[in-house]
Amino acid sequence: MKNRLSAAFAAVLTVLPLLTGCGSAPHSTAAPETSAVTAADTTEPPAPVTFPVTDPFQYEAGTPEISDSRDGVKNIFFYRDGIRIHGQLHLPEGEGPFPTVVLCSGMTASFTYYTDEAEAFAENGYAALVFDFIGAVQNSIGGSGSGGSLTEYSVLTEAKDLNVILDTLPALPKVDPEKVFLFGHSFGGLVATYVGCRRPDDIRGMMLVEPSYQFPDQLRQTVQKQYGGDLSQIPETVTDIGSVVGRIFVTDLYDFDIFRWMPDCKKDVLIILGTRNGLGSGFREYFDRARTAFPSLEIRDIEGADHYFQGEYGKQMTEQCLLFLKSHA
Repeated sequence: MKNRLSAAFAAVLTVLPLLTGCGSAPHSTAAPETSAVTAADTTEPPAPVTFPVTDPFQYEAGTPEISDSRDGVKNIFFYRDGIRIHGQLHLPEGEGPFPTVVLCSGMTASFTYYTDEAEAFAENGYAALVFDFIGAVQNSIGGSGSGGSLTEYSVLTEAKDLNVILDTLPALPKVDPEKVFLFGHSFGGLVATYVGCRRPDDIRGMMLVEPSYQFPDQLRQTVQKQYGGDLSQIPETVTDIGSVVGRIFVTDLYDFDIFRWMPDCKKDVLIILGTRNGLGSGFREYFDRARTAFPSLEIRDIEGADHYFQGEYGKQMTEQCLLFLKSHA
């Protein structure tokens, strides 16, 4: 991965630094709405304050706009509910169609951080699509070609974006929509896991690099610590969890349970972890739980790698992904 990190991208590791005991179990289900209990009345229990939770399968997918960027690279604009999603499609030489990897970026990370991986996949015969989630990349160098703002994205709005891309992949040149793989890093790994588990018939497999399975527990503990567990106290713009996000980020993640959906994914899954200062070393119990929940999961550790897999560690990670692709495409 490119050696360009923003403070927001690092939030998945540094977010919620006041936490202790981050290993508590996630809630058992993803509720249709999230409740916040208000201050107690002297006579009757108060009615809960409720917040709608985003439905990631309610959206309108527009027709992608495709143009040449440079040799072997197509500039793509997808549309979700009329909002633009900017991406680039890296293509191998030849006529295709090619097995295709859709790369999901980490929290607030630009797709430009993942061009090394995309180029490596293309050089080895796989189409590779990188893109910016709506609203999530405004702190990146040069901004983003996608629409939206930082206060409008969440795990479930990003799932909507990924759903749109999967729906409209057949409109792209030289891709094989019958051979689609999801790649997700960090928070993007959480999103990719969710969509892949909800749509297993639409993918061949998943490659997940330090996916942020611990994040819902971290957020719940922070809401308890910072707001007494009262979601009605969450402001419209939240600035005290390591990154600027909106209330929707909190309410969509608060009751989110990724482990609920893992048994539904009957496809092979590869998780790659680092051993130094990352999720693989700091939150191993979540990946042990994933090993039990997924029907078919392989976990590979890259010795010495941290959460970002830069330089030589990035090459080792990509090589592991290529081995997975060659055995499944």
